[in-house]
Amino acid sequence: MNYLSETFIPYAQYLIPLLIKGLWITIYISASAFILSVLLGSILAVIQHFKIKILAPIVKIYVSYFRGTPLLIQLFLFYYGLPLVLDFMKAFPKHLALVLCLALNSAAYISESIRGAIESVDKGQYEASMAFGLTHFQMMTKIVLPQAAVAAIPPIVNSCMDIIKMSSLGMTIGIQDIMGEAQLSAATSYKTFETYILAAAFYWILAVVLGYVQKKIERKVNTAYQK
Repeated sequence: MNYLSETFIPYAQYLIPLLIKGLWITIYISASAFILSVLLGSILAVIQHFKIKILAPIVKIYVSYFRGTPLLIQLFLFYYGLPLVLDFMKAFPKHLALVLCLALNSAAYISESIRGAIESVDKGQYEASMAFGLTHFQMMTKIVLPQAAVAAIPPIVNSCMDIIKMSSLGMTIGIQDIMGEAQLSAATSYKTFETYILAAAFYWILAVVLGYVQKKIERKVNTAYQK
């Protein structure tokens, strides 16, 4: 009890405001990267699904690279490596560098989730749509994609959670998000256990909130589809 009242609680009162400050940076970076990754992932999935010439092989290489190499290496190559060969990259903002790396990495996974969801739709749905005279665009937007969305939502939300957790790598390039604030505080206070317990709690809360949102979205999509 003495530890809680004399050490942990006073330190928590000092650290939590700093973590809240870092929380907003984490949310901003994660939300920006997630939106970009969904947009890019959707484009990549369509290219692969329809096997568009020239672009499809390039997309395969892109997906293979970003799924097959650690995000930390990708971030270091982008932020520290490219400025050595491209002068304009020397003034590239660190926050934007992290957002782009997270988006490019996550888009590779999201594209596979969306492509798999599209291909999971029964082929008979395509034939029936064409038989009723629907255009290809109408078939995709009114028949195929609504069904694919039901299957794609869980892995896409999981990708969002991965982005939130991977955003902690921003501390390696000096971004003061949740993990950045925690690392700085741990280095100055030497209270590593207390610091990282509190930081973990912040990420856990984000995961719980995201899980709640996921259930709401799935329920709404399922209801709309049933209608």
